Amino acid sequence: MKGYKRLSLVKYLYILPILILISIIFVYPLSQVVIASLYNIRMGAKEGVFIGLDNYRLIFSEPVFWKSVNSTLIWTFCNLILQLIIPLGVAILLNQKLKGIHFIRTSILLPWIVPMVALAVSMKWMLLPGIGIFNEILKNTIGTQISFLGSQNAAVPTLIILNTWKILPFGTLLILTALQTIPEELYEAARVDGANFWRQFIYITFPLLGKMIWFMGFLVLVWNFNTFDTIWLTTEGGPGHIMQTLPVLIYRRAFRVFRLGEGAAIATVGAIFLIVVGILYFKFLSPKKENEG
Repeated sequence: MKGYKRLSLVKYLYILPILILISIIFVYPLSQVVIASLYNIRMGAKEGVFIGLDNYRLIFSEPVFWKSVNSTLIWTFCNLILQLIIPLGVAILLNQKLKGIHFIRTSILLPWIVPMVALAVSMKWMLLPGIGIFNEILKNTIGTQISFLGSQNAAVPTLIILNTWKILPFGTLLILTALQTIPEELYEAARVDGANFWRQFIYITFPLLGKMIWFMGFLVLVWNFNTFDTIWLTTEGGPGHIMQTLPVLIYRRAFRVFRLGEGAAIATVGAIFLIVVGILYFKFLSPKKENEG
């Protein structure tokens, strides 16, 4: 019995360093944000004044907060859908035995390698009406121009496409790695039985990629919910606050109008939302174990 207790203690000691690291990087900063949300903190003030839940009452009563919530959800789920479907299709193509496929697999990393700051600034100039290369092409081909970042109708899809293109290599390589673990014998047996490409995908490929797609889905959901750089460097949340997601609103409240307590309250609400979504995601969408049938 003593030996069993000693073995259990040793197992916890193995994971102790990572628990300490998680506490330093995540738990402590989050606790400080929650505490700050209960104070009226002004930039430069020596200390804040405790006001309880007043910051939460204030933000929940503001239409701008709920508009930001709506923008965040639209942004997150549109990106999530594209960043699961497109990498899956690209990975299937890259898994084929074609001439020059290794060069193409290497080239697909380019969007991931380019720093987001350089990408956002360059794309902002390239998308400008009048002087941008994309509008110059449109002008010469169909005789019209589009304000990609200045129009409320065009800004959202434009930034979603840009952000999806940036994250494309990550999802593609993860799925491609999972595809290469599927035994070729399964496909050969399916072809012998007369299964076409679509049936092979439905009954072999997709089920065996389930865990990887599930894992990717949670990652890109969290990443897109917290996206700040892509939006801020291109539109700063505009035009007309159409792209003012919660991270952008947090930045504006905390570092533009210096209402740090309100910014902390918004950040706390966002963190609680992600925690709840994460719990539900793992509870209801986790891939079933093989012995569960």
